[in-house]
Amino acid sequence: MNLAWGVRRAAYLVSLMLGGIAGGLAPSQTARGVDMDDFLAAMERLQVGIPMTVAGREPVRRYLGELSREPCDQRAIADLGKALDDAGYRREAANAQIRFSQTCGGHAASLRAAVNILLKLSDYANAVTVATDLIKLEPYNDNGFFLRAVAYDRAGSYQRAIDDYVTAIELFGNKDRISSVGYLGIARSYEKLGRFCDAVVPLESWISLNPARNDTSQVRVIIDDDMKKGSCSLGTGSEETFPVPRQRRPVTLPVTINGSRGVFILDTGATFVALKKAFAQKAAVVIDQDSTVRLHTANGITDGKLGRAATIQLRSLQAKDVPIVVQDDAKATFGDGIDGLLGMSFLSRFKVTIDSQVVKISNRQRK
Repeated sequence: MNLAWGVRRAAYLVSLMLGGIAGGLAPSQTARGVDMDDFLAAMERLQVGIPMTVAGREPVRRYLGELSREPCDQRAIADLGKALDDAGYRREAANAQIRFSQTCGGHAASLRAAVNILLKLSDYANAVTVATDLIKLEPYNDNGFFLRAVAYDRAGSYQRAIDDYVTAIELFGNKDRISSVGYLGIARSYEKLGRFCDAVVPLESWISLNPARNDTSQVRVIIDDDMKKGSCSLGTGSEETFPVPRQRRPVTLPVTINGSRGVFILDTGATFVALKKAFAQKAAVVIDQDSTVRLHTANGITDGKLGRAATIQLRSLQAKDVPIVVQDDAKATFGDGIDGLLGMSFLSRFKVTIDSQVVKISNRQRK
């Protein structure tokens, strides 16, 4: 036991004994069936450094009593966190839930609650640390990455925020239910980096998920504003038409990246053009080695890095300076003879229409 907690323990003991006498409780009890030493030990374990008057008052006292009897009671720690938050002791609520996770073998719900509190306190450095611990507990869950992205975003670490927003979107299970917040987060981070043309890509990706729902005037205003601020160039070329295979097989396209030819699957649900590592090396694309994103593929989760291609060409259609993501060959499950996915970082430069028979991709004029 450290000295600070030793001094505080003695002060709590005196205060709670006086409070117990005033309330008709035996001096050895703080709540029904709870020994004073056990009660104080629970406070010390959770590092709940609150005034004695708060610790001895309901409902905080009750939940501390429950945690003294059952140190890893998940409902009790959630209730204690809420009670401390409601009492205005938000940092103590976060600290208690962090300590609970540390002493009870890891508890994702407590860490998640703690991160949200730290974000409200504008303590972004500690929010990143706790979100990282949450990711270690749940490496394939989108929420930890999203929370860390928000913390990085608010702290001004915009490239790291982009990596985590991308990962959160990739790990989200059913895209029909995903909200716009991650896509807007990527766009906002790119805007703050002064990369307005890149900011358009996630917004176009969001629209492509469900045009009837997502293609709103608000999103279009943001896209138009970013296009103007970045003096963004649209893709060039004439209309190209590609047949849609039967039996729901993917549309494969002849794509040339930086002069290297490959075969790519059309994927309007992919935010970025995705490349196998071997093809990326052949095409000599620029890879951000400090970038780390986690991607959801047909056969599982894989890691990748963001980068850029100088040119991407599909027959007569060409786009320059295109954001990409590079996956490891061993885990890039595109299929035999497939070099990657042609995603929205390229397709957003063009007008794309798809029906049951053909895919049409054409140059579009700026409004």
